[in-house]
Amino acid sequence: MSDERGILEQPAATTASASDGRAAKAPVAGTGRALAQTVVAIRGAIWVVDAAAAAAAMLLAYAFSPAVVGPWLGRAAGPAAVYGAAFVLVAYAAGLYDWSVRTRPLTLLVRILVAAALASAVTLGFFYLVFYRPIGRWAVGSAVALCGPLVLLPRYLAWRVLRSRPRRVLFLGRGPLAARLADILATLPEPLYEVVHSAGPAPRSADELARLCRRDGVDEIVLPARAEELDAVLVPALHCLPLGCRIRSEADFHEDLVSAVPIQHVSADWMLSRGLDTSNHLAEAVKRLTDVALALVILILAAPPGLLAMLAIALSGDGPVFYRQERVGRYGRRFRIWKFRTMRVGAEDGSARWAQADDPRRTPLGRLLRRVHLDELPQVANILLGEMSFVGPRPERPEFAEELERQIPFYAWRHFVRPGLTGWAQINLPYGSSVEDARSKLEYDLYYIRHYSLLTDLSIVLRTTAAALRGR
Repeated sequence: MSDERGILEQPAATTASASDGRAAKAPVAGTGRALAQTVVAIRGAIWVVDAAAAAAAMLLAYAFSPAVVGPWLGRAAGPAAVYGAAFVLVAYAAGLYDWSVRTRPLTLLVRILVAAALASAVTLGFFYLVFYRPIGRWAVGSAVALCGPLVLLPRYLAWRVLRSRPRRVLFLGRGPLAARLADILATLPEPLYEVVHSAGPAPRSADELARLCRRDGVDEIVLPARAEELDAVLVPALHCLPLGCRIRSEADFHEDLVSAVPIQHVSADWMLSRGLDTSNHLAEAVKRLTDVALALVILILAAPPGLLAMLAIALSGDGPVFYRQERVGRYGRRFRIWKFRTMRVGAEDGSARWAQADDPRRTPLGRLLRRVHLDELPQVANILLGEMSFVGPRPERPEFAEELERQIPFYAWRHFVRPGLTGWAQINLPYGSSVEDARSKLEYDLYYIRHYSLLTDLSIVLRTTAAALRGR
């Protein structure tokens, strides 16, 4: 009978079986695995490193500035803190934390310098408006110049480490979710993971699985989603914990990798594993206050283009200025959403139809309004009324919601939160116009519901702003 002691007494490396057809690999040193794990953790919180690097750039700029005479640390602490925070906010808006896009080091350096320059403008404006205190040109220019290499260096080192030692993953499942995950890993631009393949059926005994993990230096064992497969490999996988292997399910691995819930491969028990709580009144109050404050700011800033849009729609003679449509809100309550009219009158002929990215029913002016996302501006009124939030799943029409609830598992769960002007699905997926598109977007909406935080809302707002400015 295999036990934990027997696994630990296995030889450090074994020869690959003839059916495998590969040479045995040397065991991976614990230091290499620890280094890779540390780099992955740092990469996940790279914004902290960026904030520290930007703050350090401002401190160094003050330290070497010829215009600063006498003690400089006290004078530099405030600008450094504001500059670090401003850089992270601008970096989020500029897409520097979008790891799905691979960027060459020189291009990345240019983007970092642009973000650093914009962050310096935010810092200058903040200190001038709040404290009426200028910051020297030498300090600002030096901070921007130093920010480039200080921010780029940790990213480059992390990339080098992950390229030389990606985390090695063994999938014990042979189902569709395991195949989907393997395909996703194969297309990732950054070498975070390396899939360990083994010929033949999954190992059935603890000793066999332990030899495989030792031989290939496995870091993670991903358990199958299907119960008939899981029963056979669960206990052998648990016996590999003393080898330093991390064990998790395919659904958990998918959620961490893609930031989406694989709805076709999870159960209600798994969905409730993190709990479902809508009674956090403090978080609700903070989110509501933030919504109202941001809505008022947008109403003030967007008033001139909003009035121009209203005038243009009225002069075009294509119908009423505003368009109201019934949508499904929180807890299934229905409300009417407000938008600037972008389609011709009678575009649906009395029946609900999916909107499309390049919808032929749009008016010429409507194409322009949708291009710059100005058609959504009247929904600020829905936010002020409490029917919507800035961040959340996009509200769907009742006709489509009823159909989608019948066809897609867990679709009704998106109604546990207020619908939003933008959301996690909107910044990760293009325009949707079918049931399959709705299924894909639900995977991201459910991830947002399961991992909601005010910091997540802030990052979504920043990324939405950047996408709107780029016309996406």
